[in-house]
Amino acid sequence: METIHTTLATPWHPHGRISISDQSEKGYLFEFYYAIDINRVIDGNPWTFNKHILVLHRLKSGEDPLRVPLYSVNYWVQIHDLTMILMSESMARQFGALLGSFVDYDAKLVSKGFGEYIQIRVQIDIQAPL
Repeated sequence: METIHTTLATPWHPHGRISISDQSEKGYLFEFYYAIDINRVIDGNPWTFNKHILVLHRLKSGEDPLRVPLYSVNYWVQIHDLTMILMSESMARQFGALLGSFVDYDAKLVSKGFGEYIQIRVQIDIQAPL
């Protein structure tokens, strides 16, 4: 049986070590030794382990990991069949608000003239039905 460490070390490709502590029923605490590693993992979210979503939160100094509410995950969402006038950051923010909370917008696709879809990153409450 694979452990969470060996399963995640492969797709995360860390430059440094990752320490993983079992926090009982609350989950796991991942400690990264290089900022580039944590940034890549957070930016690459969502991740899964054994067909379960990993809900990640970057701890702030002094924050208790056992008291962090883990109820939301960021997803990249593509919105297709839009006219060029609807492919703006302002519309991306509105679409994001319909799905959850707007986080980011990938303007590269539109600015390069692809124009097939826009891509937005939204924070979705995983307790709520889709």
